[in-house]
Order: sequence, then structure tokens, then C-alpha cells
Amino acid sequence: MAFGKRGKNRGSFASRVLESIKECGGTNLLLVSAIVINAGLIYMVHERRLRNAPTVVAAENTVNDIKAGIQKGSIMRHRSIDSVLKSGAVNIALNKLAAQSSTFAVELSHDLDRSVEGGANRALDGNRLEGISQTGAKDCHPWWQTHLGGDHEINHVIIFKKPDSFQHKMKKFHVEVLKSLEEATAEVFHKSAAGEIIGVEFKPPARGEFVRIRMEECGIIHMLQVEVYGTPVSS
Repeated sequence: MAFGKRGKNRGSFASRVLESIKECGGTNLLLVSAIVINAGLIYMVHERRLRNAPTVVAAENTVNDIKAGIQKGSIMRHRSIDSVLKSGAVNIALNKLAAQSSTFAVELSHDLDRSVEGGANRALDGNRLEGISQTGAKDCHPWWQTHLGGDHEINHVIIFKKPDSFQHKMKKFHVEVLKSLEEATAEVFHKSAAGEIIGVEFKPPARGEFVRIRMEECGIIHMLQVEVYGTPVSS
């Protein structure tokens, strides 16, 4: 089942999600075509319905809620990417939880297990050589995002794409840092599909709790890993 805009505009993205969850009687959902909130993240879960569950109104992605005037980052050269990867800096996104707008997978796990091929969490398991996060083939404006677990100053985001026939489908995408699910603080736009490793840099560091990758057009987000480098902000 595809997700999109349904019904009339009923307020902010967050309020519509909460309303949808209430209609389902909480967050105790299996694989249904719905939105599930868990650990501060929004999960888009597809393809199977929970028996006897009411229909859920799917809220659209927050891309239309992002305001202009945010900090602009820059695309990194390969030499700069290598410098970051060899610096010994800590990948602050490693083993964090992630979500994406849809999932292309042969089998789906009822508990959103990290081992699900194509699942959002595969891009954060530390394996740059195998295992992918991949959105569905019919997903227009697909997105992927992770919650870093708190406020951070983010210097670099590095994306490892899988070099195969799907590589050219991931183009014209934004890399965003967000303070909340509806408030972006910084972004970089990457137009080309070229390159197996893509790095973005924020100077000064972008402050936020979320990192999101979203495409402007129909396509497939197809990644081996997403690594985020920065430092936590002291409370």
C-alpha cells in the first residue's frame, strides 16, 4: 500500500500522527499500513494489516513543513571524506534507530528487526559492504531518517551507496539536520546520481537531533550506510 495525502489538512504533521495512533488504540501494532511511534521515531510500516484494526489515516511526510532560511551545507570532495573517515572520529549514528517512508523487502519482520533486508536500520549497523536500506519502488518523494538520541552539533554526514543497478535511482536528494520532526536547521541538496560515497559538511556545525535524507522526485533511496559525525550538546 502506498502512502500519500489523504483527507483534509487537519493540523500539523505531529498532531495528525498522534490522532492516527489514537484511532488504532495505541502503538501495539504489527505490520500494518500505518504509522507507529516508538522511541521518539515515526515508523511507516507497510504491506500487512492487523486483523480487526480500524483504518488509519496516513499523514504525509514533513517535507512540506520545512521552512526556508535554514543553514546551507556543502558537498565534500573525496579527499575531505577520506580525511574524516581516517580521523578516528566517532560515528554518532551507529546502531541508532531509523525510519523510512517505505521498505522494499522480500520478507518483513513483525518487530522491525534490524536484520530485515531493506529496512531503515540496516544503514546504521556499521557494515559498509553489505546489507542495504532501500525504499519501495513506487514511493514518490521517499525519505529516510534517524534520531540521534539528543541534541548534537553535526559536522559531517557521509552516505555509502551500493554500486549496483539501483545506484542511478538515488539522485536529487536533500540531506537535512532537524531540531524536531517539523523544524529543519540545515540542509544540503545533492543533484547527481554519481558517486558511491557522498559526504556533506556543515560549517559551522548544524545543531539538531535528527538527520533526514529525502528525495525531490519519485525514486529509490538505496544505501549501505549513513554515518554522522559530530558532538553531543551538553544540557
